[in-house]
Amino acid sequence: MGVLAAGTVWLATGTADAATSTVSVSINAGQSLATVGSGLVGANVAIWDGMLADAQTSTLLRNAAVSFVRYPGGSYGDIYHWQTNTAPGGYVAPNTDFDHYMSMVRTAGAQPIVIANYGSGTPQEAADWVRYANVTKGYGVKYWEIGTNFLQYATAMKAVDPTIKIGVVLTTPGYWPDGIVGSGDSADWNDTVMSVVKNTADFGIFHYYPSSSGTSEAAQLAVPPTLASTVSQFRADMAKYATNNPGIFITETNSGAPPSDTQMQALWAADMYLTAAENGVANVDWWNVRNGAGATSTDVTGATDYGDGGIISSGSGAEPPAGTPFATYYGIQMVSHVAGPGDTMVRAASGDAKLTVHAAKRANGNLDVLLLNKDPNNTYQVNLSYSGYSPASSVTVDSFVNRGTGIVTTSQGTATSQTVPPYSLVTVHLHPGGSQSQSPSASTSASRSPSASPSSSRPPSSPPPATGACTATYRTVNAWPGGFQGEITVTAGAAPINGWTTTWTLPGGQSISQVWNGALSTSGSTVTVRNVTWNASLDARASTTFGFLANGTPTTPTIMCASP
Repeated sequence: MGVLAAGTVWLATGTADAATSTVSVSINAGQSLATVGSGLVGANVAIWDGMLADAQTSTLLRNAAVSFVRYPGGSYGDIYHWQTNTAPGGYVAPNTDFDHYMSMVRTAGAQPIVIANYGSGTPQEAADWVRYANVTKGYGVKYWEIGTNFLQYATAMKAVDPTIKIGVVLTTPGYWPDGIVGSGDSADWNDTVMSVVKNTADFGIFHYYPSSSGTSEAAQLAVPPTLASTVSQFRADMAKYATNNPGIFITETNSGAPPSDTQMQALWAADMYLTAAENGVANVDWWNVRNGAGATSTDVTGATDYGDGGIISSGSGAEPPAGTPFATYYGIQMVSHVAGPGDTMVRAASGDAKLTVHAAKRANGNLDVLLLNKDPNNTYQVNLSYSGYSPASSVTVDSFVNRGTGIVTTSQGTATSQTVPPYSLVTVHLHPGGSQSQSPSASTSASRSPSASPSSSRPPSSPPPATGACTATYRTVNAWPGGFQGEITVTAGAAPINGWTTTWTLPGGQSISQVWNGALSTSGSTVTVRNVTWNASLDARASTTFGFLANGTPTTPTIMCASP
């Protein structure tokens, strides 16, 4: 640390060491808010992104537990013709056609969301896209987005594949142009559209860019909690005409104002995603994976902002090398350290608006609490109390600090006392009293879609592994005709390990279609899954869990585990 002047010291976060404030946080694990769906964390990709199909794209998205990827890119959906891979009036980069996109999405272990061209396209063109995707290629693209002429498009598309889900785009309650009545209409957009669509839509869509240029960072960070009222009004707008309880997707979002890629956006993203989860939103897609450099400036902490609304650098302008994650990336990655599919968001409250809190009860009984310090200068000493849950005192903590280069895992503090640095995200992983496990936990949801959090629950039936080695145990989480979800727990031996590899042999009729929390490779019937960056290191006796989806009938494989 370098001394600026008497009594003023710069912290590792790059902010002056101001006074430490004490704040009380309460967690009511017995008050459930909503169950997290299989596709909460999503992101947009665009056909003008020349690195869309690059291997680093799928790797980074997989490591951030991005479970939905939307294509071909916002308003470009209105001009994109998938058959010719052209967008008249726009730019289409090489290797960004639909097949390249699908290859990337599958490698990332995510699901696609596709915008049908309802601007310059036709219902027949959209129907042909469904046929190519799901009949010709067998991609199984389930989610599609339509704006205008909804009934014509939906009818044509579902005639090809009646199992697809189609969402209708509506305006965002409380934001322009909500409430405006168009020429020739008798009501505003949402009422006009829903009075025609009614129960035809499987889900409703709005875009969320709540701030405007010139809005301060403090004002932007105060916005995510207000998403609850926006979602409530949006749900009411649909319920006036639809009785089928359609889901809610937010297929485009960021704060809407600079700084675009520094710590403020990381805080905003994590807060917004988890607020959405608490209010039953099924999917939120960040704009964008890569956006390109804009005007360079500095944020309130002096960090350089490149004006890039993406989560990964494209290497343009003065940006860091291509493929470098921005702070926003780690804010989104932190979401999966708090909650995954099948987990339950529970009530959490803070005594200070600048120290925001979210909590999730994991399906395996563990509890994860995210503390967001929105003050760029002030450290918070947080005193935590619990109802409906009795945690063990020892905890594992994941932190992402201002100007950090990744999420760091430590064993700092206790279940009732945590120090949260300025402009930082701190996730506390708790276990029921008496648990000896001290590593992050993962959902053991019966969902057929990926959860992406580290795990620490050691299977009771697992024998102690040898010193320096690791063992792997398997369980079938869920099964359905023609497929199943499996989960494998890797446990370190009597000594810590840094890196692990599991291998097993698939019987005839089985194939792996998707893996999360691990890196998959196959050779014939041999499957190999290695650690990803954030779950490579395990303390002695600690565990981590990865999951997969497979075709075929479940069996109980013999799994070999090795550590360098």
